[in-house]
Amino acid sequence: MRTGVISPADPRQMLYGRDRDLAVIAAFVDGAADKGGGSLLITGDAGVGKSALLHAAAARAVDGGVRVLRAAGAEFEGDLRFAGLHQILHPLLDGLADLSDQHRNALTVALGFASGQAPAQHAVTGATMALLRHASQARPLLLAIDDLPWLDRGSATVLRSLDLAATRIGMLAVTRNDHGAHRGSGATRVHELAPLDDQSAAALLTDRFPALPPEVRRRLLAEALGNPLTLQELPAALDAAQRSGSAPLPHVLPLSRRLQAVFASRVAELPPAGRHLLLLAVLDGTGDLSALRSLLPDHVVTEALRDAQETGLIDVDRAKTRLYFRHPLIRSAVVELSTAGEQRRAHEALARRPDGDEDRRTWHLAHAAVEPDEQVAELLEQLARRARGRGDVAGAVAAFTRAAALSPGRRDRSRRAAAAAYFGTDATGNLLDVPRLLEACRPTHDADETSLTTVLAAAHHLMLSGIGDVDSAYRLLIKAVDTGLSRVDTPHDVLQEGLYTLAWISFFGARAELREPLERAVTRLTPRAPESLALLMSCLGDPVHASLPDLRRLDDAVGGLSAADPVEVIRMGMAGQYVGRLKTCRPALQRLLEEGREGEHVTLTIHAMNLLSRHCYESGEWDQLTHLSGEGLRLSRRHGYHLLAQTFLHHQALLAATCGDTARAEDLADEITRFAAPRRIQLLLTLAAEIRTRAALGRGEYEAAFLQATSVSPAGVLPHFQAPTLWLIPDLVESALLSGRHTEAEAHVAALRRAQVPAISDRLALVTHGAAAMTADDDRFVAQFERALALPGADTWPFDLARIRLFYGERLRRAKATQTAREQLNAALTTFTQLGASPWADRARSELRASGLAAVQAGASPDTRLSPQQYEIARLAAAGMTNKQIGQRLHLSPRTVGSHLYQVFPKLGITSRAALRDALQEDGRPADAGPKGTVPAQP
Repeated sequence: MRTGVISPADPRQMLYGRDRDLAVIAAFVDGAADKGGGSLLITGDAGVGKSALLHAAAARAVDGGVRVLRAAGAEFEGDLRFAGLHQILHPLLDGLADLSDQHRNALTVALGFASGQAPAQHAVTGATMALLRHASQARPLLLAIDDLPWLDRGSATVLRSLDLAATRIGMLAVTRNDHGAHRGSGATRVHELAPLDDQSAAALLTDRFPALPPEVRRRLLAEALGNPLTLQELPAALDAAQRSGSAPLPHVLPLSRRLQAVFASRVAELPPAGRHLLLLAVLDGTGDLSALRSLLPDHVVTEALRDAQETGLIDVDRAKTRLYFRHPLIRSAVVELSTAGEQRRAHEALARRPDGDEDRRTWHLAHAAVEPDEQVAELLEQLARRARGRGDVAGAVAAFTRAAALSPGRRDRSRRAAAAAYFGTDATGNLLDVPRLLEACRPTHDADETSLTTVLAAAHHLMLSGIGDVDSAYRLLIKAVDTGLSRVDTPHDVLQEGLYTLAWISFFGARAELREPLERAVTRLTPRAPESLALLMSCLGDPVHASLPDLRRLDDAVGGLSAADPVEVIRMGMAGQYVGRLKTCRPALQRLLEEGREGEHVTLTIHAMNLLSRHCYESGEWDQLTHLSGEGLRLSRRHGYHLLAQTFLHHQALLAATCGDTARAEDLADEITRFAAPRRIQLLLTLAAEIRTRAALGRGEYEAAFLQATSVSPAGVLPHFQAPTLWLIPDLVESALLSGRHTEAEAHVAALRRAQVPAISDRLALVTHGAAAMTADDDRFVAQFERALALPGADTWPFDLARIRLFYGERLRRAKATQTAREQLNAALTTFTQLGASPWADRARSELRASGLAAVQAGASPDTRLSPQQYEIARLAAAGMTNKQIGQRLHLSPRTVGSHLYQVFPKLGITSRAALRDALQEDGRPADAGPKGTVPAQP
């Protein structure tokens, strides 16, 4: 692996117009070395001088006793996981022996020095940090990263996650503005490098080309727009007559293409041996001169390096061990100027390196191949499976795809293309490319010869894209799985993937006739089904009737997600979503989401967004839900995942119904139904019924709400294989009671108790005990409600808890326990108001008015006086500020602000923030006036 393409700075080189920039960077380097740590990202246009500043910083750091670790991104290494990390850590590898076993194993596997289960991304980050800290004990470190956007995603994620604060480790990276890499880069500071001012640009041009006539100088200055690289390179592209002014200047191409042409001309001036050496260096990507010396005679390498250095294309470090390109565009120019034959011969030579990395050797052989080659295809397939085992699904897809192209046999070509197609649908997000890959899998003779992997990819594509229906995808796959189970040569991992997909399809189909063949197939698998498949079958497939015996095993599996690969994280998240385990899955899902936003695992990212969206709904984080569901919907539609798009529509519709936008909720429910009905996706039809039930409850149409709920979950019946009916429990019981169906509500509570639903999760315990309290008779309802409210963690589910309080307050008011009723109703109203659940807030307000709260407030009792602090809080809230903003203004916590508002509302005779302004103005003062001590009673 290379240690960078950063050229060490020439201390004699003058940097024009960069005094302020140099001071900023010097201060950062000095501060980082003096236990300040941190990171600084230098951004700017291509050619503006970022690399020169990086070189200057590195030289200054070395002079100050800092150890510099260099790395640079390369377009040709984008698919090599942790290639950039290897560059940085290569000089420190002797320190691995001093790390803990956990950290040492994580790095040796991630960097390809050992085999084993792929470490989680955060484990690699922790191990990298441990190695850097260990090295920094001897002397401070500076990580100098050139061309940051071209780093492989794994390395970029690790670097972005490093916590360098208060260490002796600084990270200085450069990127072009057009990459937008400063967003999410993790840098604690960003410094944008602007073009040179007119005076500095003129000085630079005069220094490099003092003989230019004024008219040529003016034209070049106008074209360059202060870009240092353009100022230095454009004159070199002119011939002598043009530079002297005796011939007109040519019409030039846009800047980036013009610079590319300049680099190409300089590369072309090299002797053939020099161009060949640079081509080897580019395709090798390590910058290791020992590798080049092993391929070419020593005198050839020496002469070629001298020629390339003299033309300003490369630099060599002081130890003469590493080669650095002076600009990323030089690498592109070297490749563009070489022929396809020259590139193949270079790859062949690199593949013959005796000390080469096995994965690199395989890729070199693949690039060198000009016709089908089963030996190379087999090596690529092995590489793909190693990549998949490390969690590098994108690398696996690339290797399987190339292996298919190099396969001479139709069956092998079909099998490998199918593997690429399947992993493309299952993880990486290549869904729109799957039809092209599946075309390569099409059998030419007997359709029975179609491989299980091909059918697996096809079934996945049919479902995710929405092209097919549940029954067609299921029939296609169950037949192939049965055939595969009957054959001894079917790969076990392919059979497992087939069963995972069948379980997922049957979950969406949600019918017994889909479940039974699946269960038979699972029992035929030898050795037995993996733990995650068994947990999906019970906890996702039939949580009401099958999850209880497996919950302890599920908790153990969720507890180990920190070391699991991304696919396993999603599978356990799916298994946990209906049995209340999303809260404990959240850290792993959040990590996957942050890594997936880099674009490597689109499908898994979409699944993570869906699971996190559901958790945000249940936990009352509805602003976050809005953001996540919107992002997930856009991502699903952009990549063709129309099935998963429906789940985000469900989240948005349920939130709209709960917040009172019932028209939008109904429209989205209709959209989901139009998608699901012709495809027989019962799960989505159940979710659409949940939306309509909630919307009807919000409108006060309790009869319609009950009919909607019971259309998918009859009162007193808990259907098999219909997991979403667990989400309908509060709606069904509430609509039954409010529509006068007390017997049906009691029957449903009895069914929940028989099935031991409260034992499944804390949330299901809350809603079940709450439903039991709602149906309790007058002698028992208080004890039942108090039992529900006292459950551990009840406040984790704010909307569910507030609904129980609302019903409790209504029962108490009718039982003439007015004061206690007000307490429960006020608590419910506060939660509904904070969440924005306006239909339920309106019900709470109505009950409060019915309790006579307004009449009690009518007398000017001492309780109606606002303290100065309460008045200030009320004034700011009336102006539209949030609790957090008020707290920042008044140096209070948001919780304290909320507590004050909770006391202010009844004193003013109001029940919402919306009424604050009018209440304050009715006192004869504008809402922004100072406090007056007394607020008159409201009528």
